[in-house]
Amino acid sequence: MSSFTDFIKSNKDSIIKPTVVMVCICIVVTLALSLSNLVTAPKIKVLEEKTQKDAMSRVIKADNYKRETKDITFDGGDTSETVTYYTAKNSKKIIGYIFVMNEKGYGGDVSVMTAINTDGTVKAVDILDVSNETPGLGQNSKKESFYSQYKGLKNNISVVKNSTDSSNNEIQAVTGATITSKAVTKAVNKSLEAFKKVSKGGGK
Repeated sequence: MSSFTDFIKSNKDSIIKPTVVMVCICIVVTLALSLSNLVTAPKIKVLEEKTQKDAMSRVIKADNYKRETKDITFDGGDTSETVTYYTAKNSKKIIGYIFVMNEKGYGGDVSVMTAINTDGTVKAVDILDVSNETPGLGQNSKKESFYSQYKGLKNNISVVKNSTDSSNNEIQAVTGATITSKAVTKAVNKSLEAFKKVSKGGGK
């Protein structure tokens, strides 16, 4: 034991000082990161809110968007989900509802924003994220020629590979990306079902 103590004493400059320096560096770095987070977090939140509002204005223009939540049990589900949605208003009049739903695509989740008119038809769809889908195939769902097909449709939209009929609530799949197309459609259908649950007189 004494030999160990003697070793520490004889080597204190090469052991203790570097250790103290490293501890001080760790403390300074931690404090700097914490301070940076305090400064940047509000800015990031503001940017996210602006991005969200810009996306909502693309699908339905309104004076304001009221954020709301509701526990919904979807058809075929056993448990309820807490759904966040936005009520779009001009003055005090509700002109539509906006939902964002994520569904499993070919390579990962796809994120879809759906605006729904007060009569329960799709006003517009915006594909927020299909970055995990195959370039040149699934990612083509971001093209207007695909997502514009949903406009005016209602519950239980189906996906076909050719010869679509909007009167039968059908959309044509992206060539070579049926799985992605079905994921987007499932997200839109889920939004339509949520609309029925949250709108006045729209269902339970």
